Amino acid sequence: MDLKEAYNLVEKSESFISFRENESSYYLVHAFLTKEHSKPGEWEFGFYNKQSDKIVVFESSPVKRLPEQEVFKKEGDVKPINIDETAISYDEAMQITEHIRREKYSSDQIAKYIVILQYIHKQVWNITLISTAFSIINIRIDSMTGEVISSNKSSISDLGLKQA
Repeated sequence: MDLKEAYNLVEKSESFISFRENESSYYLVHAFLTKEHSKPGEWEFGFYNKQSDKIVVFESSPVKRLPEQEVFKKEGDVKPINIDETAISYDEAMQITEHIRREKYSSDQIAKYIVILQYIHKQVWNITLISTAFSIINIRIDSMTGEVISSNKSSISDLGLKQA
């Protein structure tokens, strides 16, 4: 399902309308999707509250509100995103990602995609590919221009080394 179509489903749902009436200080901070190569995923939308420093996530299909939870962040407030101001669609971002993968990481067979539209210095598509060999490829794309901000590859085994 298209990002904007999924977001519209959430916005029009009874649970979201009720949430908005009671919790007006929450604002959209991410759109999240995981998908395996042959299976499309479903969008989730995260709404952040500065005062409580908590996030509420809505699943899109079927629309369901998940319990409030701690937010994963480095420091400070989480910046809002605006889906309507996203010039590069999910499909376009995936085409750019596939082009980069073929050009730089062609030997990797991708098992899973993790896609996040979020604010990191600017609104970006933050796309992580996990290969069958447990490599992690991360590609960040400016959601307004389509410019590739960064692309890198690491191994899942490197994750433990970075935290030690």
